[in-house]
Amino acid sequence: MATPPRPCDRNPVVASGRVVVGLLLAVLALAGCSSEYTEGTSAPAARPDGSLEAARTKLRLVQQDPCYTVADLTRQWPVCARWEEEVLNVGNAAAGARPDDREITDPALAVRTGHEHFVRGGCATGATPADTPRCIGAIEETRTAVTRLAQGMSAAR
Repeated sequence: MATPPRPCDRNPVVASGRVVVGLLLAVLALAGCSSEYTEGTSAPAARPDGSLEAARTKLRLVQQDPCYTVADLTRQWPVCARWEEEVLNVGNAAAGARPDDREITDPALAVRTGHEHFVRGGCATGATPADTPRCIGAIEETRTAVTRLAQGMSAAR
């Protein structure tokens, strides 16, 4: 009595041929999906939501970060570069959504200033040669601006 062939005992040439035929059919099927009637009808590229509501959502998230919430920044500041970037983006988004509202644009500018102090102080790398008190001061400056920005955004309708 002969044992049935195992999958490993199949002819590799036949298996390769099946793979090639399968790939060829897939390419032909995909090529058939594009025609003069469907070209250029895809949806427009997605753009970030520039609304004040989107900026409020992002602001709530950055306010939950330890770089904003921790009382003592001595150990936290070396990992706050990403937070500083996110906060800068939120400030820019809020100011872009309401460019004529000084309760938003002024704190957004203060966020940018705190961020610039953080970056110019060499704090963005988180390297130990950076001046720790200067870096902590820059983060505190940004945190104060974020609080002001949140107040301005909550007042805006």
